[in-house]
Amino acid sequence: MKYFYLLFFYLISLPIAAQLEKATFKPYLFMAFSDDIPETHIYGGLHYTNIHNTVPDNWVGSFYQSGMMHTWYRPAKIYDLTDFSRDKYGYHSIEGGAGYKPRNNFHNYKTPQKFTMGGVSGGFGAFSNGPAQGAPGLTNSRKTPTLRWEENTGRYGAAAISNALLFPLDGIGFMEGENNKMFGYGYYALPFTEPKNTTAGENKPTGNKSWTLFFNTKNFSGPVAFHTPYHWSKRTLTHGNISGKTFDNSLLKLSPRFQRETNNLPAKKWIDSNGDTYYKISPVYMPMDSDGIGRIGTMPMNLDNTMWNEVNDWFNGGPVATTNFNARKGEIHIRTNTNIKASYRLDKTKNITTSNFVSRVSDPNDTYAAAFKWKGELIEKVEGRNLVKLPEYYMLPKGSKSPIAIPETKVPDESGLKKINSRTDYENDWEFDDYNRDTIYTPLLPDYAYSDKIVDVWTKPGPIAGPYYAILDDRSTTVYYWYKFNEQPSILNSDMDEAERELIQKRVELIHKNWHKDDQYFPDPKQEKISLDTNLLVTPPKGLEAGYVPICVHQQLSTEKLPNFPQINRI
Repeated sequence: MKYFYLLFFYLISLPIAAQLEKATFKPYLFMAFSDDIPETHIYGGLHYTNIHNTVPDNWVGSFYQSGMMHTWYRPAKIYDLTDFSRDKYGYHSIEGGAGYKPRNNFHNYKTPQKFTMGGVSGGFGAFSNGPAQGAPGLTNSRKTPTLRWEENTGRYGAAAISNALLFPLDGIGFMEGENNKMFGYGYYALPFTEPKNTTAGENKPTGNKSWTLFFNTKNFSGPVAFHTPYHWSKRTLTHGNISGKTFDNSLLKLSPRFQRETNNLPAKKWIDSNGDTYYKISPVYMPMDSDGIGRIGTMPMNLDNTMWNEVNDWFNGGPVATTNFNARKGEIHIRTNTNIKASYRLDKTKNITTSNFVSRVSDPNDTYAAAFKWKGELIEKVEGRNLVKLPEYYMLPKGSKSPIAIPETKVPDESGLKKINSRTDYENDWEFDDYNRDTIYTPLLPDYAYSDKIVDVWTKPGPIAGPYYAILDDRSTTVYYWYKFNEQPSILNSDMDEAERELIQKRVELIHKNWHKDDQYFPDPKQEKISLDTNLLVTPPKGLEAGYVPICVHQQLSTEKLPNFPQINRI
């Protein structure tokens, strides 16, 4: 018995092995560009962002959000005010862009990023992400028989303008397998409408600035869609202090700051008996070209009023406006990169010392690029994908505030961190639930019965031709119909009378007849441009070549049976 007690006291006297704990890793990137924007160059902006994978193909899902390089477009008439505050004037912005989006329903596995428009009107209660697409949190339709289409909180805030590109209800995707290539996008004010003194019958003005989304990609360039002036001015009906100051009336307040924002990623930590902390992060990737440089984005452009004047003259009977925004070589101001910073944090507050694996460089091939040089033995090249994997292991000495990347050989075996090798090792701490893959419905669903002034515009007068189907790289099928441009739901819900709708119809017909997806609109980057999902490219039916647009009305998994949509042919 005494040996039993001796063994018992010996065992309880041993130090208790430290357990692995949940940790987080947040890889933000901050980019600054020269703040030398000419006062006249506030009619629009465009930039290129690198589309690249940041996590393994099977790790994407609703837990993970990461934008690619982006910035904020804001109305100068509000943000230039000396007494500006969000509490007083609200929040107004065109933001977001391309990236991993946790509330997307569908994705492909090799290039899961998507693009949405991000038009925040007065606050996140009115958020337009594209034609028939509002903020996902405001338009969740699974729990209501109306599908919430009677709520004008952003779904009607953007109008399709391209007759060559689909804008799916889940966002615009890229060609599967594309990686580490540049995607050009931005916004320019075009005068599709005329200014007026009233908004929804009240004596508050609605301006004539239609902030139009432009792409520059390998297989599509040109205007895609625009935020309607009413999307911005209707906020003034309840907030009189911003009347005349929102995006329908205001030019741009441009920021020199760009970011690549990212949510927390899984990590594990272990604290040894001395109080030193060791970390292992889940796999995280960054772009790298053959010269060892990772180009996060490039060429932020600011645009003057040359195109505005030329298009306005064209719309009023003048000569056709050129598609080239830089035809005279002075319309575009390109800002140079002044700084790029990797703000990598563990457990939200511990800033990693990055000097032993990455440094900012001035790109010898592209003076505009926000670029990093990856270096040292801690960086691992991902074979065949033009990516590098960030160091996996970090050590934070007791009393220090800055972890440093270390090789695996310096990680104690007893930590157990070396055995963390797969997604399943993090599943007790994180929910890897993938995307929900729910069908996205609209009022064109065959058995949809709800009637409302806002909702009825889907069918009154309704489509001209369809349905048509596109099987996308994201494993979904989208159903679309062709609508006359000025009869699409967003235009009919944009406070335009018949004369205003006829005017905008004629102007869009000029665009369709003279501007095309293969024309030159903006200067190209020195890096290769990315391609959109080729299944999004469409050709108008015969007789609908000008003045008609494809409107996506349904999206679901391609493996599921589609509803029986009615055949319509009013050509």
